[in-house]
Amino acid sequence: MKTKTKLPQAAETEILETLNEQMYISGSQIADILKRHGVSADHEALQYSYRRRLGQQFLASLKDEDGRRDVFAVSDGNGGTEYIVIEGCSDRDKLKRIWHRLNSQTSGLDNSSVKVKDRLNRLNAIAHRIRKAG
Repeated sequence: MKTKTKLPQAAETEILETLNEQMYISGSQIADILKRHGVSADHEALQYSYRRRLGQQFLASLKDEDGRRDVFAVSDGNGGTEYIVIEGCSDRDKLKRIWHRLNSQTSGLDNSSVKVKDRLNRLNAIAHRIRKAG
């Protein structure tokens, strides 16, 4: 598995070991591991992150009558984020960046979907052989 995080190496290792042993890990287990390895943030940073997340969720919920999102995030070029109303945007560069990100996400989801479907097919084939043998 490839990883790209800012977690302490020991925390990453413990999470991956748990995944390897159990083939799953709960959100609570992850939080406990990170706590044991001293991962934390100050109160104001947590509040800021929480407020941003709520705002992002709200903007992501804005959809047109066909259920398609109206607002998307794009880098502002200064390390921040702007939220763009697609129907009101005339900036081709921003629209291209949003389009490329969406295509990349779609491609990643398609690849993941194939992996899950392959595993499901293998499990179904095994179950079929067991029923046939029994």
